[in-house]
Amino acid sequence: MFRTKLMTLSALAAVITAPAFAEVTVEPRGRLHLDAGFYDQDQTEFGDGINVRRGRLGMEGTLGDDWSFVLEYDFGEGGEADATDVYLRTNFAEGKLTIGQQRVPFGLNALTSSNNITFIERATPSNVVNTDRKVGVRWDRTFDDLTSQSMLFGRALGDGGSAGEDESFGFAQRLVFHPQYEGTQLHFGVAVAYESLGDLSDLRLRDRPELRVDPDVRLIDTGTMNAIDSVLRSGLEVAMQQGSFSIESEYSRISADSSVNGDVTFDGAHVQASYVLTGEQRGYSNGVFKSVKPSSESGAWEVAVRYSTMSLNDGSIFGGEQNNLTLGVNYYLNSQIRFMGNVVFIDAETPAMQEDPMAIGFRMQYSF
Repeated sequence: MFRTKLMTLSALAAVITAPAFAEVTVEPRGRLHLDAGFYDQDQTEFGDGINVRRGRLGMEGTLGDDWSFVLEYDFGEGGEADATDVYLRTNFAEGKLTIGQQRVPFGLNALTSSNNITFIERATPSNVVNTDRKVGVRWDRTFDDLTSQSMLFGRALGDGGSAGEDESFGFAQRLVFHPQYEGTQLHFGVAVAYESLGDLSDLRLRDRPELRVDPDVRLIDTGTMNAIDSVLRSGLEVAMQQGSFSIESEYSRISADSSVNGDVTFDGAHVQASYVLTGEQRGYSNGVFKSVKPSSESGAWEVAVRYSTMSLNDGSIFGGEQNNLTLGVNYYLNSQIRFMGNVVFIDAETPAMQEDPMAIGFRMQYSF
């Protein structure tokens, strides 16, 4: 028996060191988003402090000539390791086929990496309506000035139900027309995502006021809506970039089919603009904005403004309405380190109260 095991281990070692495995490459990846914030509160009490918004660590690489992989977990906020991107990718039908946990293709703001977003937090409608990451199969293909992103998806990792329960299942489609006209990058997008919730039929929509230093306080909240059969999300995107100036706007809607509350629909929108004072411009590729890369050792400076609005009132649901005006300034030391500052003027109205707090947030960001 000992000799058999020894032969087996020897054979395994030979396979691992075979030439086919010489093509496997592995590189570390990660990001640290360290936030600090202070609130000028109105009626609701907020807590000032420091928060590790994201602390991600993982790896990426290739598996031979045809496949690549990403494996990444987030240790931020709650302190527990949560899966973010966990997938395999390969070329398929002149596009990219991705299998595993990944972002559902919905929304320009949501699909822009957290390393590249203009403000410390995404706009409230993106946080409320977006489906975030799910386990599924996604196919992306670009036809000249048109990018198509399609996905079949189930639940997110860690969101499984009890034994015998049917899990959620859905599909999403995003189309982006992104021509260049006389040096100006244009962007027109439309997206839809349908999800049947199966036996996991509870749904709760809520958001913080675009700053998460106090992660537990949310001013708008539908509460838990029961017996939701299906959810339909839809969105429109418009953006333009000309040199150092860029502007984007999105409209997002979510409709829930409930046998208890009836059909309810909530919608929101945001518009934002930014200007890079030092002359650089934001990157852009196939329907998604990238970051600013400084052109000199002194770094790059960017100023930005955003207005967002989100209503969670419809039918028998009175979750409130929130309008935010955010002013931002970003300093890019290099392609890996960025410092951010935001001032958020909040106007929130719920059945219980109307209040106008203000938040000031700062971020030190490092990624590799």
